[in-house]
Amino acid sequence: MKKLTLVRVPENRVTEFLDKFFNTSAFTFEGLDITDKKGNKQLEEALRSAGYEKDEILTYWFTGAEMNKRYSLTGDNRYADDLTFLVVPEFYNPMFKMLVGARWFDDIVASNAWREAEMEGVI
Repeated sequence: MKKLTLVRVPENRVTEFLDKFFNTSAFTFEGLDITDKKGNKQLEEALRSAGYEKDEILTYWFTGAEMNKRYSLTGDNRYADDLTFLVVPEFYNPMFKMLVGARWFDDIVASNAWREAEMEGVI
């Protein structure tokens, strides 16, 4: 059966999962409402039309609070604690990423690190 599956990153494994997302340059959405069933169905259809081939679209989600803690984000560089990040591992379509406003996870982390360094006067 084809479906979109949302999996919460386990609280005791956040570092492990986020490191894996970083190391694999995972396809990531910032700020999606994962409680929107109609939106989730539309996302599933869009991913399939963009080339996602597996029957189950396995996605992982975590919060801005977890992102802030993992990467020591401060001040204006912090995410809202309740912001949702949704990662679609093993999906790499640069054109689709640009069309829907998604990002590679390592790009998100690098941009945040650059802003933190700038705020600290390192660069």
